[in-house]
Amino acid sequence: VRAVIRRLGLLALLALPACGGSDEAPRADPPPVCEPGVPVPSGFEPLDTFEEPYADHVGVRLGFRDDERRELHILAGIPGEFGEGTTPAGELDLTQGRTGRLYEGVEGVWIVVWEEDDPCDPRVVIANRFTRDAFLDALVDAGLVPPNVDA
Repeated sequence: VRAVIRRLGLLALLALPACGGSDEAPRADPPPVCEPGVPVPSGFEPLDTFEEPYADHVGVRLGFRDDERRELHILAGIPGEFGEGTTPAGELDLTQGRTGRLYEGVEGVWIVVWEEDDPCDPRVVIANRFTRDAFLDALVDAGLVPPNVDA
């Protein structure tokens, strides 16, 4: 008899959570996926896509490659020390009154970093196998840098 009572008690304890409401708060909508806001320059094809979830957003990295095997990686909302270990190359006037920080790496690596003051900061474009002028031309083509920029 005691064994039956213990089993019934155990079953009752296991069933309690299923009968009552949950202590968990209702789930909110999923966090927004960051939009890099930089159109891909002409001549570049998709290479890879990466998403990194955070509490208030989903960071995104998009990769592209052209026929010359040059690569562009566009990031939004993925924290990091972008430009670390590279040479600061000054500020860069961007469209919509924004300003980016330009960095030069080795062997044709160029980086521009800027902020939009939202959870998807920083915004970053990383280029591989580019000259400075070719990188700036690609940024103009993408609409990130106004034409005839002096950088």
